[in-house]
Amino acid sequence: MNKIFLRVIALLLTTGWFLTSCNLSYKPSGQQPTLPLDTVIAATMDVRMTQLAMQTQAALATQQAIMSFTPTQTETPVASLTPTVTSTATFTATPTVTFTPMYTSTPTTPTATPIPCNAATYLADVTIADGTTLTAGDNFVKTWRIKNIGSCTWTPGYTIYFLTGTAMSAPASVAFPKTVAPGGTVDLSVSMVAPSNTGSYSGSWMLKAPNGSVFGVGALGGVPLTVNINVATVPAPHDPNTTYDFIKNYCSAQWRTNAGYISCPTNGYDFTNGTVSRTYSPVIENGYIDDEGSLITIPSYGGDGFIQGQFPNQTIHSGDHFYASLSCTYNRPKCSVTFELLYQELGTTSVTSLGTWNKVYDGTLLPVDVDLSSLDGKQIIFYLRVSSQGDPTDDFAQWMAVRISHP
Repeated sequence: MNKIFLRVIALLLTTGWFLTSCNLSYKPSGQQPTLPLDTVIAATMDVRMTQLAMQTQAALATQQAIMSFTPTQTETPVASLTPTVTSTATFTATPTVTFTPMYTSTPTTPTATPIPCNAATYLADVTIADGTTLTAGDNFVKTWRIKNIGSCTWTPGYTIYFLTGTAMSAPASVAFPKTVAPGGTVDLSVSMVAPSNTGSYSGSWMLKAPNGSVFGVGALGGVPLTVNINVATVPAPHDPNTTYDFIKNYCSAQWRTNAGYISCPTNGYDFTNGTVSRTYSPVIENGYIDDEGSLITIPSYGGDGFIQGQFPNQTIHSGDHFYASLSCTYNRPKCSVTFELLYQELGTTSVTSLGTWNKVYDGTLLPVDVDLSSLDGKQIIFYLRVSSQGDPTDDFAQWMAVRISHP
């Protein structure tokens, strides 16, 4: 600004000096100066040019002053006062998903499914899986494992009972062996006997509460527990000279104990009333599993406990022999019994002993060989008898490979 001011002062001084110079040739009144025409024209042009220059300088000075005093670019910075991008961020102002989530506007409360009092689920066949092959007349124990998935505790008042199919000489019902709280498991066992004929057999069993409520397994509790077996033919005796096989025909005999007559085969091992059953895989005293057929005979409990089987009459020929191997059963250390073979001639009442053999648990087999030649041509009824010698706790006696043979 100071430079512009100085230029204006200088211009004014020059103008004043020029005007003064014009008056140097002034003459007194009455005398007019005489100047050449081209000089006058030149002087006039100089004065006009000087005026134009002064006006131009003054205009420039004014314009520069205005530009320096009012800088339009910095006085109202539009970009910084109203930043369009940051002041109204449309994409974050109204998030539709979070402000109005339609699927959560009216939450529903799930309804709990009530747990029934009595409900069970099947877990496993502990013994005798479906399709197991057994020999006709074999005793076996079927065991199912189930879980309590109901809200009520099972007690020994609950039972498993036969529903339909083949009962296989099983009892009508068996009580639960223990108390089972919800979430607990239990093994339910039922003693059975394989039918005497070959084929496939099955039986269905249900569960019953003390109040009579019946239930099974499965999602709706209506599925029964089942047993499914195949019955094979009875193995032939190892002795090819066998003329009568007591093991094969054991249920053709009439069995009794001091407690009374018993069924054949007996359901399970009954040490109170006595037992008769058959096996083709007997476990003898030394723990060995034999492959000969064996009759299992357990006397009834009591001081004079015994078990006896009366077989149909047989025609005896000279040279016939009665053979057997006598044994207690493995892990029955208190076993102490007397085996006896008796006979009765058909049409008489006299019963005669052909021999007795005492057996204790000593890890051995006791072989028996009786010559029957003295009974040649007679119809003979044979009796197989086992008596307790004292404590009947472990009197689990076996007649192995018992037969009449003609060598």
